[in-house]
Amino acid sequence: MLEFTGSLRISPALNEAERAYLHALADSGRTLRGTTIGRGDKDVPFAYLAWEVCRGGCCLTWDPTAERASMMLPSLRFLVDHLFRDGARGEGSTTLEGFTFDHVLDGVVAGAGRVVEVSGNRVSERKLMRSCEHARPTRGRARKLPHNVIVLRPRRA
Repeated sequence: MLEFTGSLRISPALNEAERAYLHALADSGRTLRGTTIGRGDKDVPFAYLAWEVCRGGCCLTWDPTAERASMMLPSLRFLVDHLFRDGARGEGSTTLEGFTFDHVLDGVVAGAGRVVEVSGNRVSERKLMRSCEHARPTRGRARKLPHNVIVLRPRRA
């Protein structure tokens, strides 16, 4: 399984109605395009909601078991543009009653060769390059052990 690290801070934190909507959407098995605010909009990604909101509503993390990593950027842009920011497309929707549309996201999530960064609701992504074959250690050369490893017997030559 791929490892992801980091989180996105939400300020002010999401309220109960907003958290409940996101949890219900993630559990529903519907794609973002299948939501009432995404239906008919070709710019909405055909992706499942893999951004998980914490219990307090103050941060988002990525769940790699729910969706491909390539959907991190488009699905996050959907959340910001449709549900979170001031002037979001979902404002006025009866489905989103209780939403405040006043949230600002900041933070970084990295994994699967991608770095998704949000600063003041501006979402961007960078792809990490793999190192070339010359950067890998050659065989026969001793590797430095991590600081928490204790050598109990010497290695044989």
